[in-house]
Amino acid sequence: MLLGTSHTKYPAQAMPAADAFRDRPFKYRDDDEKPHFVDHPKRVTPGHRAAVARHARKSAIAFIEEQGARAAQLGGVAAGLVSVSTTCKEGEFKNFSELLAEAETVEIDKNIARITRLRKSLGVAAKCLHNLGARNQRIWMQTLTYRGDNSAWRAEHVSRYLDALRKWHYSRTGSKKVRYVWCAELQPKRGVIHYHVVLWLDNALTPPKGDRPWKSTARGSVVWHPPMWPHGMTNRLEAHAPVAYIMEYAKKIEQKNIGDFPRGARIHGCGGLDVVGRGIRRWVMWPAYVQGNADCSERWRPAKGGGYENAATGEVLHAEFAPAGGSFTRFVRVRRHPRLIEAGGPFMWLRG
Repeated sequence: MLLGTSHTKYPAQAMPAADAFRDRPFKYRDDDEKPHFVDHPKRVTPGHRAAVARHARKSAIAFIEEQGARAAQLGGVAAGLVSVSTTCKEGEFKNFSELLAEAETVEIDKNIARITRLRKSLGVAAKCLHNLGARNQRIWMQTLTYRGDNSAWRAEHVSRYLDALRKWHYSRTGSKKVRYVWCAELQPKRGVIHYHVVLWLDNALTPPKGDRPWKSTARGSVVWHPPMWPHGMTNRLEAHAPVAYIMEYAKKIEQKNIGDFPRGARIHGCGGLDVVGRGIRRWVMWPAYVQGNADCSERWRPAKGGGYENAATGEVLHAEFAPAGGSFTRFVRVRRHPRLIEAGGPFMWLRG
């Protein structure tokens, strides 16, 4: 879908000096080919929670008064407006709970939100990766299991497997870029974590089984390498409907069992997307107020203090909802951004 319109931009913010990035931690992100600096979030204190609640209360009052004023100017209740008094009389709101009853609030379950992100990310990434392959590509499914229980699990195990897979791919093709998606799952009876990996390989390649040694050739001699997955058994099958396969396992992760994963476990990932695929995946994961004001070629990132910031221009879209308390599960609307487009899917602006 294309739209011929202009996008309002704000003055770009000054970029931090190079010294600001010195000695900062960084990590390798699977969906990109370069390290990204990350700031470790500080622990949320009770004082911070109270400050957030006070800010949400003030913002909600201002938003309700603004909506009420607009309704009064129109001579009645307009669509999408809340008809309330523009001045808060003494005793009108005895506490914040009564204010929330008048405001637009949403309840967010963290587990459900995590499952939604997993299904969106895997579905979009798998479709994009499948369309990148050549006619002679082969798709393989690998299942990685543990011998014992979850005490043998470590967060870096799946990353080390993918590193070894890239090393094998480089020995065969001269390229470390591998197209894959993976999803974690809990075994129904034992409750032990295991992984399902889907690989898209060109040139009709067949990956080695993860629990067996594999070999490469260097300078005319054969070199044997340890198993990519030495923690248990693996299973390898050729896939003919890879998107449906990975989504079938994504559907098995439900609210009742997502809390049983080991603490700190990632439950999905992908790699090998091109620039267009990464842009589409980013767009799908953005909130609606960002989707309606940005196309899939732009890079928006979480802004300090909430909302999203355009990495190229410095434009900031502040969050439409603020936490309504210290639990960070209930949110109240504090603003409403106009949508430049009611987007039904990823798009790009038609520049004149």
